[in-house]
Amino acid sequence: MCNLDGKRTYRIFDNLISNILKYSLPSSRVYIDVSLNMNKVLIVFKNISAYEMNFNPNDIAERFVRGDKSRNTDGSGLGLSIAKSFTELQGGDFNIYIDGDLFKVAISFEVISEYEQEG
Repeated sequence: MCNLDGKRTYRIFDNLISNILKYSLPSSRVYIDVSLNMNKVLIVFKNISAYEMNFNPNDIAERFVRGDKSRNTDGSGLGLSIAKSFTELQGGDFNIYIDGDLFKVAISFEVISEYEQEG
């Protein structure tokens, strides 16, 4: 169990999945992995990008920044920024990794102890 705000957490997942649907290579697979590591739950979203990712992973989560200026898809450039802000606001970690055409977002949240769950 994690102590999270349901509306903010929903928005994180909604923004990340919307981003995947907009920018992933058509007919490619998308992976969402969930794992527990010590006292944290790690959720990793992975997809193959349909676009060249010639941007800095740290910059893409900034407000109004889009990976490729020539994209003609709808979007304000706020989705990843909001997801990152809401993750960090809840004490989580938000990281973006790029490996060739593989785009990964990893978020993690602290798990509450059994003692805290009972109280």
